[in-house]
Amino acid sequence: MNSTHLLMSDYVVILGYFALVLLIGLYFRRQQKTASDFFAGGHQISWWLAGISLYMSGFSAFTFIVYSEMAYRYGLPAILLSWTSVPACLLGGMLFAKRWRRARIITPVEFLEARCSLPVRQLFAWSAIPAKVFDDALKIFTTAVFLSAGMGIEIKISILVCGVIVIVYTLLGGLLALVVTDYLQFIMKALAILLLLPLAVWRLGGVHVALTSIPANLMHATNGPYRWTYMLSYCLIVIISYNGNWSFAQKYYSVPDERSGKKAAYLAAALNFAGTPIMLLPAFMARRLTPEFATSQKPQDVYVHLIFTLLPAGMIGIIVAALFSATMATVSADLNAIAGVLTKDVYQRIFRPASSERGLVAAGRAMTLLLGTIIIGISIWIGRSGRDSLFHIMVTAFGVLLAPTLLPLLCTLVFRGLTSKGVIGGFAFGMISGVATLTAKAIFAAKTGGASTQTLDFQLEGISIFTNIGMTCLGMYLGSVLLKVSAEEQERSVAFFRMIDTPISAEESGISKGKSNSSDHIIRLATLAVGLLLISSGALAQAPAAHWIDAGVGVLFLLLGLPPRRLFFWARRER
Repeated sequence: MNSTHLLMSDYVVILGYFALVLLIGLYFRRQQKTASDFFAGGHQISWWLAGISLYMSGFSAFTFIVYSEMAYRYGLPAILLSWTSVPACLLGGMLFAKRWRRARIITPVEFLEARCSLPVRQLFAWSAIPAKVFDDALKIFTTAVFLSAGMGIEIKISILVCGVIVIVYTLLGGLLALVVTDYLQFIMKALAILLLLPLAVWRLGGVHVALTSIPANLMHATNGPYRWTYMLSYCLIVIISYNGNWSFAQKYYSVPDERSGKKAAYLAAALNFAGTPIMLLPAFMARRLTPEFATSQKPQDVYVHLIFTLLPAGMIGIIVAALFSATMATVSADLNAIAGVLTKDVYQRIFRPASSERGLVAAGRAMTLLLGTIIIGISIWIGRSGRDSLFHIMVTAFGVLLAPTLLPLLCTLVFRGLTSKGVIGGFAFGMISGVATLTAKAIFAAKTGGASTQTLDFQLEGISIFTNIGMTCLGMYLGSVLLKVSAEEQERSVAFFRMIDTPISAEESGISKGKSNSSDHIIRLATLAVGLLLISSGALAQAPAAHWIDAGVGVLFLLLGLPPRRLFFWARRER
């Protein structure tokens, strides 16, 4: 991709989108009066907004690119692996959503002191942060590469632009700004994938021709290195991540009550189920759409290639904004969740117990700025390093850390017999087994001299994940059964589960109409703004197709952004 592909209409969408995101952060700045407001939205996030935010938290620019490459090369396994988020969200709605909300917390590890002990709370506050920070740096870098190529700017400048925008709106508006911006990012992503699929079908000559153009070998449930061992292990990792990851759990406890949390989870499941095939089917058809691409030996570029093949000139900006927004959703969610842990679980709990609410909000903003700066610095460092090998190392490290840092956290919400020593045992066993399996794989690779197949490597990866999860569970069981628990901890555990068994009362779930109306108002304004951006882009577009598509979709967003009463009034007047 080079800068000549972007026209004035593209820049209108991209720059207008950036400005809109920053304005949302400014809008919510004055509403962040307490730590609960900044890190949990005052527990007043609407269920549908939390559901969209939960859905968007699972995407980044890397998701678009990697899953499209997988769909192009191997077909159906890409959809099946992406669909693992569906049972993860369904399980969240059935089991974990109400427990996260009934814990009555502001940060995801806050309850561990009441449930287990202060050392356990501190252990899990610190242990998960490094992997999350590096993961976010990789996401920023991946998006910056795409943005740099598309706009013709230096990679370092692209990283700074991506990082600063995410930091500013997260720092100013807290979780409210984050979820409202996630809504904006959702409509940009939906617009992108809903444009590509119909254009792909139209280019091939209709639905029947498009479906028959898909190679038969792409319709097998297992293909290439993706066998059932790896796919089932990946499903377990996704289930743990979607229900225990801090930024995901945040969506469950930021809603008014457990019923809202369940509805948010089910909405995210539905969006994942419907959105996955719509997003990936164009990659299935790519061999017929662009036969010359099959010889390029760069399947990782298939999504970008489809963009320039299918979209009329002047509409690329929509896709660039969508890819950027997908990463913003995940990174901003992590920033807010990590800043919340550092502020409440470390700063207030250890250093400043008497901090005022205003002081906690200020500390939260300072933590957000610090974390964002570190992430930008790591992203720039990745750009100067051998990024392919570094990425593989980070993915492997994340797989090692996920089970011991998140699985015990989830189990403390469910199993009454789990003790603090069991939690620490699970963490220790999981970390040791993770390092051991990683070392064993390295020794095996050295002995085979790199002669092992990709399929075997993936099979070993799946076995490693099963081993890691199993050892974490074994450590939790042995620690809880073999080691004595104090009477004080038993009392804390009983009190904690008494709270978990108590539904959120009407007084606790009462929504401030002022804040609710404020969120609805800015959501409508943001939708109207996107509509105006698209209409402006269409007016500047040179290609007739881009002109009419932009204008048509822009008018649709204008109608969606109008209050229902206004539309009803117009309908009656027409009669």
